[in-house]
Amino acid sequence: MSSILLDSLKDDLDETSRNALTTDPKLYQSSQKYLEDLLINDELLSTEQFTTTATNSKTVTQEIAELDLQQHQINKQLSSLTDSHKDLIIDVNHDLNEINANLTNDYQKTVSALKKSITIDESKYHPSTPNKLFQDSILSNIDTVLDILELPTLCRLCILQGNYQESLEISIFIKSLIIRFPKLQIFKTTSEQIEIELQVMLKGLLKLLNTNLKQNHILKIFQILSKLETIDDASLHRIYLNSRFKFIVNEVASLQPILKFNKLTYMKRFVEVYREHIYSSIHVYYTIFKNEVDKLLLNQFVTALATNLCHEFVTCMPFISKTTTATTAVSTPTNSIESDLELRNSIDGLILQLIYLCKSLSTYQFEFEPILLSELCYKHDLISESDWIRNSSKIKKYK
Repeated sequence: MSSILLDSLKDDLDETSRNALTTDPKLYQSSQKYLEDLLINDELLSTEQFTTTATNSKTVTQEIAELDLQQHQINKQLSSLTDSHKDLIIDVNHDLNEINANLTNDYQKTVSALKKSITIDESKYHPSTPNKLFQDSILSNIDTVLDILELPTLCRLCILQGNYQESLEISIFIKSLIIRFPKLQIFKTTSEQIEIELQVMLKGLLKLLNTNLKQNHILKIFQILSKLETIDDASLHRIYLNSRFKFIVNEVASLQPILKFNKLTYMKRFVEVYREHIYSSIHVYYTIFKNEVDKLLLNQFVTALATNLCHEFVTCMPFISKTTTATTAVSTPTNSIESDLELRNSIDGLILQLIYLCKSLSTYQFEFEPILLSELCYKHDLISESDWIRNSSKIKKYK
């Protein structure tokens, strides 16, 4: 019996298991024995007994009877609840039917009535075809639009990194867009923001001009300033001369600590600063403006510096003479002669520096010497005319 059952079941197995069962006698015998045990076990094949998960064993018939009883009790409870609330159920059913009828039949009429009572500009919600095409064009070029909006920030970064020429190119680019698309407000707004950044750049460059710059740096700055629309040619002249004047005044002001120890040394360094920077400033001015030189403005620049120099001489020279007189009074005759000779040589050296300064400026046809002679020799009598002529002759002699 078991062998017949095994042969019939073997056909349903996969090919590997079926071959193993055919070729392996031990496996075949163990499978046959397992089937025999199942066939002779009455408890496993019996349908009379059924064990539930509960602690007490019940038959299938008892379980079915209990379930039927529970179902009958639940149906009885539902019937009782329905009888006690039948009025409410009827009312709710009536309301639902009414709502359904209104939604089905009156919805379209209600919507049409609302549309007639409320005026709606449908063009706002259903744009025309040209506007829709325009919006689609903007969305398709959104990256380009964002790049344009970032131009003010890019201009600021260029300025912070010292790339002033690139910031000017950004300004020129946005102005070309305004010319091509004069009705687009976005380009005008962006241009205004860029102009604000350029004003910040202008303030920074003006501060930079007040420092000790080399000639090529000054030339580059004025190339940039000349391209700004907010500055005209006349302003460029005033900007240059004003910045150089401030720089020279700041340089001589830094010599103030020397004044406390030795006034003669202070005056020599004062004149050296003038000799070094006035001539170079005028030379760079002629290099920048070439045939557009403003002689009147340049003469005011030189005259203001000459007046400042004369004021320092008037302040310091009397103290130099008093100090020498006091030293002579407390020293021996020999030491007095030596100190007096040393003072004269120092003053002659100072006068020679003034003469060299006047000669250097005369190459640009500026009469610096008459101003000094008028203030120092004739008006305040700080330097004698004979000392000036004597030192001037030294220059001619060595030439």
